[in-house]
Amino acid sequence: MHIGRRISVRFQLTLAFLAVILASWLLSTALANYFVYLSMVSNRNEMLRHPEIYRNVMPPPHLGISDLFLGTPRPGGGPPPGPPPGGSFSPGDRGMMPPPDGAQPPQHPPSPPPNMPINMQALSFARLILALVIALLAGAWLGRFFTKPLNELSDGATALHSGNLAYRVPIVRDDEFSDVADAMNDMAERVSEQIEQLKDDAKRRRQFLADVAHELRSPVTTMKTMAGALQDGLADDPERKVVAVDALVRTSDRLLRLVVDLMDLAKLDLKELPMNLQEADVREVLIASVTAHQEQARAAGITLDPIESGEPVMAVIDPDRITQVLDNIIDNAIEYAGNGSEVNFHLEDGNPVRLTISDNGKGIPTDAMPYVFDSFYRVDAARTPRDAHAGLGLRIAQSIIEAHGGSLTLTSTEGQGSQVAISLPNEGTGGPAQSSG
Repeated sequence: MHIGRRISVRFQLTLAFLAVILASWLLSTALANYFVYLSMVSNRNEMLRHPEIYRNVMPPPHLGISDLFLGTPRPGGGPPPGPPPGGSFSPGDRGMMPPPDGAQPPQHPPSPPPNMPINMQALSFARLILALVIALLAGAWLGRFFTKPLNELSDGATALHSGNLAYRVPIVRDDEFSDVADAMNDMAERVSEQIEQLKDDAKRRRQFLADVAHELRSPVTTMKTMAGALQDGLADDPERKVVAVDALVRTSDRLLRLVVDLMDLAKLDLKELPMNLQEADVREVLIASVTAHQEQARAAGITLDPIESGEPVMAVIDPDRITQVLDNIIDNAIEYAGNGSEVNFHLEDGNPVRLTISDNGKGIPTDAMPYVFDSFYRVDAARTPRDAHAGLGLRIAQSIIEAHGGSLTLTSTEGQGSQVAISLPNEGTGGPAQSSG
């Protein structure tokens, strides 16, 4: 979080160069004015030493702060000495008066002190040296001021190149350097997150392959055993032959379903599953799916509430894929709700269309809820050997609904039942709410 107004690097450089020029000018002017002041003090001292020549001694020179930096020293603070309007000096202009009557002027006036008059070449050289020193000091400071953030950016780039994604470029001011530092820090954070995501994906892929191998091993082993038994003469016993053939058919069906589910899941992950979208009646699709599962539910001791006829609930969907979703959900309810449970259906028209499938069965343990949409996950692992479900149904159902632009959520309370809520976008006008079940 930066506090204060943002100042660009260009403006900072401009201010820095102006400050260097101004400082050089002020200090060199101060140096020149100080030497002028010393010269005037020396002149006055010379006048005081020779009163017989200089009757009017100049006042003590004044050197204030404004005179030092912006003006010139003045005797007594008065107007600076200079030629009279006539353009030339007279002997009395500098306090030198003609000698008394009858006295002879000295042939050789007293020599001025060594520092009189001012050596202007030496003064100019001193000002040049001072300006160079100031420029060198300012250049060194500016170099450190502007190369420090560049060095920090370089350190950040080196850290990224070496794989140190935890390094962050320090940000101490708000300018273009901080923008680059922010971008580099953000890039490092994003790359770090992506690497972690790739690691998680690789871990899931390894787990997925292990689960696929585990799921394939059971039916393949069964088929190999039955085929070996038939090859060894089991076919001579008609009754045992029927059992073996029935086992082969059921196992091959399970294997085919697993392969189809895996193909669908892969296509959904790659967003390559074909969708035959059309305007269809969701109520009609739901009634057909529930009707198809009535016999299976009756055999398992589960009651599927019938869907009453009503106004069509139209939405743009792939009817076959929505049927696949409903089949998976109803299959799970029949398989896991428990004997004597009841499954209810509630369909509501609108935008989006909402469908709720709930049961009052055994429910799902709280610790299992985070994993119910994971591939090959089963809440009741003890049923795996006899279960035709591979644990892909909910994952596929959720992916299909999301491919329609909708959402599928699952809530459950152990001992009270489960509820699946499906939301599908309705591209139509969306009539009044309708309820079924």
